[in-house]
Amino acid sequence: MTPVGVRHAIALRDGSRVELNTATVVRTAAADQGREVWLDKGEAYFDIVHRPDDPFVVHAGPRTVTVLGTRFTVRRDGDKVTVAVLSGRVRIEDATAGAGTRSAVIGQGDIAYAQSHGTLVALAAPARVEAMTGWRDGVLVFDNQRLGDAVADFNRYTNRPIRIADPSTADIRIGGTFQIDNSAGFLDLLHSAYGLKVRSDANGIVVEP
Repeated sequence: MTPVGVRHAIALRDGSRVELNTATVVRTAAADQGREVWLDKGEAYFDIVHRPDDPFVVHAGPRTVTVLGTRFTVRRDGDKVTVAVLSGRVRIEDATAGAGTRSAVIGQGDIAYAQSHGTLVALAAPARVEAMTGWRDGVLVFDNQRLGDAVADFNRYTNRPIRIADPSTADIRIGGTFQIDNSAGFLDLLHSAYGLKVRSDANGIVVEP
């Protein structure tokens, strides 16, 4: 488990490597129970040793991600699961569905977005995959994203959340690369670029027109 704002890398018994992002909880199987991990919440990067006769399985809520040998990330927000593949291939299944339900297989540069009503696959999106894994280098990368979504990402790394007071402000589109641990610099840029006001209160930081 990693606290808010902390990232941590762990080595598994088989030589695979897992990097945990902020506020992430991962459990591993006992030594004699196969190569399985459970992502209870948060986000993790996996660099998995290839074993054709012993697949690696990640359980993320109702979804299972089965791997033969690859590098990928899994992010879980409740029942919403996002999988981005840097190399190799993974298979994503709904563990709650009945037999015969089709699985989604994605490869390098692909992203799968899974929720209770299905799985959407974005093929050949390597730039987006690279942006989604920026946290491993301590940065958040935004490309024409809503300010509200960017702030939600920043809030994953701090105990003093940022709130946007006005819905129209939340819809401003922004782009750029920002240090995860420098939300103050991010807020200064919002003030300089858009004239937004930033103030503190007892519950955190407020951004307003």
